[in-house]
Amino acid sequence: MIATRPLRWGLALALGCSLLCGVALANTAHDDHAPRGKAKSGKGAPIETEVQRLVHRYDSAQVVVVKQQLCLLAAACVTDEGRLLDAMETVRVVLQTLAERAQAGDADAAYERGLLSLRVAQSHAGRSWAETDAQFPGTTSILRRRWAQETSTAQQFLSMAAATGHPQACLVLAEHLASRVPQPEPKLVSRLFRCAVAGFTAIGNRASAVDAFVKMRDTVRPNDPLMIETHSLIYRNTLPDRPWRRVEPAEALAVRKQATP
Repeated sequence: MIATRPLRWGLALALGCSLLCGVALANTAHDDHAPRGKAKSGKGAPIETEVQRLVHRYDSAQVVVVKQQLCLLAAACVTDEGRLLDAMETVRVVLQTLAERAQAGDADAAYERGLLSLRVAQSHAGRSWAETDAQFPGTTSILRRRWAQETSTAQQFLSMAAATGHPQACLVLAEHLASRVPQPEPKLVSRLFRCAVAGFTAIGNRASAVDAFVKMRDTVRPNDPLMIETHSLIYRNTLPDRPWRRVEPAEALAVRKQATP
């Protein structure tokens, strides 16, 4: 037990850092790609939507959970386990509320619910690689099972949001599916990237649209028809009438003659 205690402490600290860093990165992502329909007050300051309030409540509760878990591992730390249980209950309620709103057709709620599950899945994946304690050989398999469950949940809710044309959900889901090796659904990934570019362009967020296209360009085959169509959407702001067709030799010759001075 004495030999494994530093290892358990190190794993706990790594878990705490990964969760807290995940909360910070998620907040940054929300600032970069604010949900659609975000209202503004008279002074120009953004007004929090109900979904954003739920996400911030979830993040705050997760911070409390991590701090209380680390405190319980320290002999000199005095705390009430009720704080940990209350925070865990808050997390459960927020997730359930977001899921209910998503089932009712709220695309932003579906996106946030899927994003939270994706964060948890990534945390489980990192812990499964870090867990090497021989006294608990089943921990790794449990973490990998939880990773699979959370990944499935994330894909379910992100797909619900992407089906409505939610650009952020399309982009996150496209990147998630594109990370698989080998890639089982390249056509779906292409459609999702195009959905993200078209969605960001429609709301006037050109910076995010270009960023999504760059990620698509680094992932999708250069001769993919949707790649050509999306390129036209970004740089010419118009879709071609026939984005992918064979040019007959006679037609090509006529075009060259017109272009020749």
